[in-house]
Amino acid sequence: MTQKPESKIEIDFLKPDIKKLEMYLSAYTETLDGILKDTVKNTLMAGGKRIRPTLFLICARNKNYDIDYLLPAAASIEIIHTASLIHDDIIDKSILRRGKRTIHQTYDKDTAKFVGDYLFTQTFAILNNYQDTRINIEMSEAAGFLVKGEFNQLRTKKDLYQNEKIYFDKIFEKTSSLFKVSCILGGILSKSSDKDIKNMGRFGEYIGTSFQINDDLIDVDISETSILVGKPVGNDLKQGDITLPFIYGFEDIRFRREIKQILKKGSLSDSDLQKILGLLTETDAIKKTRDKFYEYINMAKDVIEDIDGEERKEGLLKVCESIMNSSRLAK
Repeated sequence: MTQKPESKIEIDFLKPDIKKLEMYLSAYTETLDGILKDTVKNTLMAGGKRIRPTLFLICARNKNYDIDYLLPAAASIEIIHTASLIHDDIIDKSILRRGKRTIHQTYDKDTAKFVGDYLFTQTFAILNNYQDTRINIEMSEAAGFLVKGEFNQLRTKKDLYQNEKIYFDKIFEKTSSLFKVSCILGGILSKSSDKDIKNMGRFGEYIGTSFQINDDLIDVDISETSILVGKPVGNDLKQGDITLPFIYGFEDIRFRREIKQILKKGSLSDSDLQKILGLLTETDAIKKTRDKFYEYINMAKDVIEDIDGEERKEGLLKVCESIMNSSRLAK
């Protein structure tokens, strides 16, 4: 799906550890060589919010917190996320990722696919150093969802008859599953209670869902504020991805009729996209999507109350606030 505006979430008590994570990731890329080193370094170190390892470190924040012990797991979470982006770019035929040419554009699809596959395997090689068997079990399940999500995104491209269930199943697989496992692994490696780990997983799922819905809203924002995110609007639809605003929009008979006529042309021009997005604003789809965004944000905030630890609560609330602030771009 669409690329997101890149700005890290500022949490004071984690700043030194996020810097250590950046150093760890940089050192990891230096262990590689040749094309593998160039491709991984350009992708992994190209910026990004690091929101998934941030969630992991927040959830690991208790009396057992040891950043040196946790760094490999935090890095593995970012590495598998990077692998999923590489595969996503191949499917979407994306030219740029975070301002740089994608691997399949610089080299070819086979190179990009094998780099992504390599990073997937590295995730488990790193996590295998931890003794708790739950770590690889949880990550294996999340990786399975990521692959399934990529397949389902490809399978449902340009399908105008998707419903909410298809959409939410797909974004759980592609987005929320990795948010969820990031929180769960933080709980496991900090030896948290089963209750806390379960609630952390619920938080991760809810916040991951709201994160993707917000991204969908930003992609259909035709106001001048869209310039602030530094990317073209309508990119999802241009790539054939039917997101929640369009699912709600298709409930409007006039919108469905007019958009089907435009889509018959095949490839969409910029003027086609502007017309479609303009028509979308005449329905109640944006409001319904925004309401769903706040529904999931509020569910995530409610779960925080059931998780032990003041720093954890503070950090998780900061994540919610950061996503809510970025949602202003889509209002």
